[in-house]
Parts: sequence; C-alpha cells; structure tokens
Amino acid sequence: MRPAATPYNAVLVPALLKIQHEHGYLDRNALLRFSEESGVPLYRMQAVASFFPHFRLTPPPKVVIRVCRDMACRMNGSGKTLAELQNSCGPDVGVAGVSCLGRCDRPMAACMTVNGSEHDLLYLGRTTAQLREIAQAAAAGHPPKADHDADLPYNGNDWLINSYPGRPAEYTAVQKAVALRDASINASVEHLRSTGQLSADQLDRFRAACIGQLRVEFEVDAKVEEAVRAWQTASGWAKGPQYGDWADALIKEIGDADLRGMGGAGIPATQKWKDVRDAIRNARRRDEDDRGFIVVNGDESEPATFKDRELLLRTPHTIIEGVILAGLITEATQGFIYIRHEYTEQIEACEKEIAHAASLGFCGPKASLLGRPFYMSVFTSPGGYICGEQSALIEAMSDHRGEPRNMPPKLETNGLIDLPTLVSNVETYAWVPYIVNKTGKDYASKGVNAQKGARFFSISGDVKRPGVYEVPMGMTLKELIYGEKYCQGIANGRKLKAFAPSGPSGGFLPARLTAKAGLPRKYAENKTWLAIAERRGFDPTATELDLCDLELELNIFRGLSPTQALGAGLVVYDDSRNMMEEALNSLEFYRNESCGKCVPCRLGSQKMVSLATHIVNRQVTSARWKEELDPLMRELGRAIELASICGLGRSVPVPLRTVADYFPQDLASYLS
Repeated sequence: MRPAATPYNAVLVPALLKIQHEHGYLDRNALLRFSEESGVPLYRMQAVASFFPHFRLTPPPKVVIRVCRDMACRMNGSGKTLAELQNSCGPDVGVAGVSCLGRCDRPMAACMTVNGSEHDLLYLGRTTAQLREIAQAAAAGHPPKADHDADLPYNGNDWLINSYPGRPAEYTAVQKAVALRDASINASVEHLRSTGQLSADQLDRFRAACIGQLRVEFEVDAKVEEAVRAWQTASGWAKGPQYGDWADALIKEIGDADLRGMGGAGIPATQKWKDVRDAIRNARRRDEDDRGFIVVNGDESEPATFKDRELLLRTPHTIIEGVILAGLITEATQGFIYIRHEYTEQIEACEKEIAHAASLGFCGPKASLLGRPFYMSVFTSPGGYICGEQSALIEAMSDHRGEPRNMPPKLETNGLIDLPTLVSNVETYAWVPYIVNKTGKDYASKGVNAQKGARFFSISGDVKRPGVYEVPMGMTLKELIYGEKYCQGIANGRKLKAFAPSGPSGGFLPARLTAKAGLPRKYAENKTWLAIAERRGFDPTATELDLCDLELELNIFRGLSPTQALGAGLVVYDDSRNMMEEALNSLEFYRNESCGKCVPCRLGSQKMVSLATHIVNRQVTSARWKEELDPLMRELGRAIELASICGLGRSVPVPLRTVADYFPQDLASYLS
C-alpha cells in the first residue's frame, strides 16, 4: 500500500491575502500571530509582502481609488483624471495610478478599496466628475453600486469553444479520455492473462493499481508493481497506443488541431504535454516522487489583453475540463487555476465550477469517475504583471517573491516544488475539450485563408465597438476592425494610423508597411509574402503592404511584421494620436512593472523612460537625437534584449524603437 499523493498548498500568500481582507492591510500583530502558528519567520513574510503591489504594509486611507494609466485608459484621459482627483477628493480619499486592470473595453477603468470591504469595487467608463462623486460618497459611508463584468452582453453560449451551450457541463471529453485509459488497462490485463504473467487475483490488483497510480489501500506485490510500472511508463510489453501509450491518441488530436499556446509564444501545445508526461514517467522509472501539476496561467496583466477574463467568467467549465484532461494525459496529480486578484467574479465562477466537477466525480480527493484523486483549486494572485511570466508565476505559488527563474531547467521537469509542471494559458486549455469532442481536424477546419483553427482576441482603442471576439484564424485585420460583426470601424469616422499587435510588447505598426520601413529584407522572395499576395490579390512586386491585409495568424506576423509579434491584446490608434506619447506610456508601464531582479531591465527601463520623457518635454534637439541619442537608444535596447532574464526586459526597447522607425514625424514634432 502506498499513501495517497499529498496535495500541494501554498501557505504564505493565501495567509497574507486573508490578513489583508480582515484588516484592510497587513496588520503587524496579525503577522506575528501567523508567524508563531506557522513557523514562517517575519523576514520571509516581509520579503514576499513587499514584492507584490496588492499588499498594503501600512493602514490605508478610508477610501483608496486607483485609476488605470495604461493604453486604452490613457487614451481616454486617465492621466488628466488622476491629476484632477489627487487635487480634489479630500483627506479621506487616497488617489493613485494602477497598472492595467483588464477592463480595456470600458475605459477608463478604476477600482476602489473601501475599509471593511472584502473586494475592490470597479467603476468603468466613468468621467472624472463621476469618479470624484463616487469616491466622496464612499468616504461618507455610501459607496455607489459598482460595475461588474457580468453586466456585459458577451454570450458564451454563442462561442464555438463552448461544448455545452445553455446547459451544465457534462465533461464528455473527460469521459472519452477515461474510456481510452480503461480500454488500455483492459488490453493490458488480457495481455498479462494470455502470457500467464499474473494470476486472476493479481490481475484484479493490477487493474485497480493502474487506475489509482499505485496509491491503493491494499498491498501490491513485486510482480504486480512491476507490471503497473511497465504500463505507467509504456516500457517493454506495455509500449504502444494499445497499452501504456493510450494517451497518444488524444495528443495526436491536439497535434492535428495545431493547437498552440495562446499566451503569446505560440509553442505547439503537444510539446509541453509530452515533456511533462515524460518527466513523470522518468520519476517513476527512478522510483522518485511522481506527482505532477497542471497550472492555468490566468494572470492576464498585459495592457489591452482581457479575453481570458471572459472565458474564466462565462465558460469556466471549458478550462476546468481542459485541466482534468491534461491531468489524465500527463498523469499529473493536481491542478491550479492562477487568477489575478482583480478578477473576483472569475475566481468565484471557477470555484463554483470546480465544485460542480467534483460533485460529478471528475476531480477532488475522491474523483470517483477518474478512479483516483485529482485535486483542483484556484490560486489568487497577489498582483504584478511579471507573474504572467510562467516561472515568476510558479515562484509566487511557491510562497516566494514573483521573480523569474534563470532557466534551464524547464518547468516541465522542475516546476512547482521542483516537480513536473505544465503551465499554459487559459485559452489553450479551454480549446482542448472541443478538440477531444470534435477531433483536431474539425478544429483546424475552422480557420480561413489557409490557416488552422480559431482563437479569441481582445481589441480596444479607437474602434467603435471594442471587446472580446472569437474569430477564425487567418481572418484579416481589416475584417476585425471594420467588420459589422466585430469592431465596426474606427471611432469618430477617423482613419487608422497605428496598430499595437500585442499590447505594449509588440510595439506600434503603421497603417502601411513599406519596403523602406517595415517590410523584411528580400520580402518579395518571402513565401509568406507571396502566399498573402495571392490570397489578397495584390501584385507580389509591390513595395508596400496595407496593414489591414495582414491575416491574424502568428506565423503571418512572424513572416511579415517588423516586430514579429501577435498577441491576444490588440490596440487601434486613429490619426489624431501622437505615437511618441503612446511609446512613453508603454515604457512607463515596463518601468513600473519590472521586478528589479536583473540589472538590464531594472535600469534599462528607467533609462528608456528618462530618454522618452526628455523628448516629450522638448529637451532634445534634432541634431542631438540624430547624432547621439538615436544610436544610443538602439545600443541600449540591444543590451537590454540580450541580457534580460525574461520577456519583460526583452519588450522594453520595442515601443520607442518602433516609433522612431515607423512614426518619425511624431517623434520629430517634439524635437527642438
């Protein structure tokens, strides 16, 4: 008999969140009590608490209102609003800026903390005067009714990703996976019976021990354990899809779908899944701890990115079923959904759906329909954009400061508590049940213009109808911006000037890419260029490309976009915007959110902000820019990109560099 797999539970971060909920800040006496009870020293608590922006180390004012200062909110005047509120709200109201709140479709976004309230209150799309009235009413003890994400008219029942429109989730994809697993066990039993390797009693024990991962309530003799190990690791007689490699059929469906990571990197999903499964198998071969973890990255703190917000709220069952499927395929023992603390409705929706899945026997300490425990829970993030980087996320879950790790080793082999861990984006998991239910080829067929699949984009800025849209992969940017079904065109009848293809990290692209500015070298020989020219019907010898002719697919952008980036958060700028100002705003975001672990990012982001500020303040001459500062900016940018630990640092130089390259007139307008 082997003991049940011990579930991992973070201690420090949840305790700090609880103390802050109870006291409004991290009360020292409460910290001392927790330290005495848990044995966690105060210096460790201070190290963690001081890192995350959500934690308050001193008593706050009665009311604190925070206004988003990034991208869409800045475009709607949040900078001016912040200045006015700071001068007019009174002594009982604290006013501060805050990094993106994930409500870019209703700018400007503000959140308010009121002493005694469990959660922050959201006020979206309000004017400066309205926010002032709201703050003053809250200070008088009467906070007005807050806004909610559920108020929006998004309908998850209309989305392709939802396998159970209008009804409770039945987890049919998980049932298919369990049936495949059990069929492989049955085939293995028949093989062991026919070859005389095990007796009838041993075969019964073999079956139960396979399902229970050898963690069963009876003694397992050496012959049975050897047979189970062979099945678990697909070794010897158990090699092949009929036996130990039963999950290969599901991995093949995901591969046929060409499902990729939807967090921005675009890595094929099957690569990580196989790596985690192999790592767990290797631990079993070495007779080591064979636990593994499935983690959903629902941090979503990139400005302009808010599509996971709606998936977590409206179709949480798709994500939870995807996690359970990942647990079955990789043989992991526990799943977590990591969600930013500002998404309170989403946290509640996921916790409710986890309880529903547990009641059906698909997860929990007694997941009867799985035949073994599979623990699932929500981990509430204490904040910080850097925690969207997967190793920083794992550090936060480990009760450490959320600083990115130096790698290798990879998380797939050495993740949470140094065990195999699969970390993927919310949407990546959410598509898996559809693929298992409908087949990978069916999912792939949903693309257009020779592309595969579908995905969600969040789009904001100067469009008539910002929002979250499920679109076929390969749809043109023109259709997304101007299509009646989507954004319905540029607001106020203006023209498209610029486009941010991945929040601030992809920089800014002009409405037209030209041979002199934007198109790659030898683009006329580029296979992507030739294919898109044929589909869009333009001359392949052309010297420019209308940005709206680009198709929304990562490899298209990698082939033709100068920044090679296509994320989930898209921002549109009309011809009234000055892109130098937008670049400064993006640089300030990176400066504010740098974790400070590595010098290139910590100092480089500040230097970039300083340079851009001097330009916007008209303290730089044209001659100095051309002869000294432009070359310096590019050299500094290369150093930051090469030496930074994680993607945040590598993104720092992009906003200013793209403005210098593609909007030189905007930059020049500030040069003296």
